Amino acid sequence: MVRTIGISLLVLSSFLLARQQDSVLNTGDPAPNFFLRLLDGGEFYSRDYYGQPRDFPRSRKERNPTVISFFATWCGPCRKEIPELERLQERYPGIKFFLVNVAENGETLAAYLKTNPVRLPVLMDRYGKTAERFRVMDPVQSVAVLPTLVMIRKNGTVHFFKKGYSEGDEAKIEEQLLAMVGSD
Repeated sequence: MVRTIGISLLVLSSFLLARQQDSVLNTGDPAPNFFLRLLDGGEFYSRDYYGQPRDFPRSRKERNPTVISFFATWCGPCRKEIPELERLQERYPGIKFFLVNVAENGETLAAYLKTNPVRLPVLMDRYGKTAERFRVMDPVQSVAVLPTLVMIRKNGTVHFFKKGYSEGDEAKIEEQLLAMVGSD
């Protein structure tokens, strides 16, 4: 009986570990490609910034290291991360920074931004499909872990992936930005 329980716990912990590992993008993984609308109604194609360019005459061909932060208006840690990302955008103009609002409508976001303006472009992931592709969801609890930050090299591979934000994380983020720029 004890042996059966031990084996069951081992199998369960292996299953949970595998699920947890599946819940992140690892360094070197290809970053998902996606299309989203900007809050102002414009169009955003990820392939205009990293990885293989789109085959359209007017598509953007320049490649940039790219930082994407998934957030929501109700997320306290997101409110702390966003100003840090804005400061980093100013210091590293060759890196493109984008905020992706997860599963909120435009009216909710617009109301939030009136009292909490941001300078970074805001993409609308109204149904959370892009967040799913970037593994923002916790597979055990089926909830979004916000903010989730993804750094993507020019070639379209993941350089750094991080869920959550705590005071002091800005130093780690900047360290990773410098490493990403140095590797491109």
